[in-house]
Amino acid sequence: MALPFPTSWNAILKQCASFFWHLDEADQARIRARIQVFVREKNWEGCGGQIMEDTQRVTIAAQMARMTLGLPDEWFDAVRSILLYPDTYVAKSRDMLGSTLVEGNSARLGEAWYRGPVILAWADVLATAQHPQFPRNVIIHEFAHQLDMRNGSHADGVPAIESAAVAEQWLAVLNREFQRLTTLCQSGTPSLLDCYGATNRAEFFAVASEAYFQQPGALQHQWPELFTQLHGFYQRVP
Repeated sequence: MALPFPTSWNAILKQCASFFWHLDEADQARIRARIQVFVREKNWEGCGGQIMEDTQRVTIAAQMARMTLGLPDEWFDAVRSILLYPDTYVAKSRDMLGSTLVEGNSARLGEAWYRGPVILAWADVLATAQHPQFPRNVIIHEFAHQLDMRNGSHADGVPAIESAAVAEQWLAVLNREFQRLTTLCQSGTPSLLDCYGATNRAEFFAVASEAYFQQPGALQHQWPELFTQLHGFYQRVP
């Protein structure tokens, strides 16, 4: 953090992190410091022919820093590796069909594993970076799962929360809003939140986190209670 912030990294932020330029100087300094830590302390690996350069590292690290701007520095310490594919990749899947375990392959844009790694598809990352109003953000989605798993090895939609009373309120809102999205999706009613969030509470938290950072005004208007809970957790207005 004491090292000068590379000039070339500012150019990357201008191209791939437009949110950064709407922050005040103090927050910009905090973002830059966290980017330096993430870039230098994480293990960055290109997969499937993806070349890993500063453009990829800084673009991803900037979104990580954005998510934790209102959180303590160590919240992504457990994430040791970030793997990057050039585009959609195929991974093994295991699902329960009734009492039967079904194994197969599925195309993916990202994954988050307990204590890492986080796996991302660069094409999707870049599309979001260059179009800041894009409703999806795979970086925020997968790193929301990492925040979710700070208090256990399985994501369940309930990240580490400061007190029992706050956790109780979080669960009440989470369950109610998760059911609301499920009902909307089952009826085919359009929603700000992607229907993938109706898969389970973990995916609901990740999808809601995407909306909180990508479309905060719309989320506050359409899902005010959910917005309030997310703001209480992230401690920042996007």
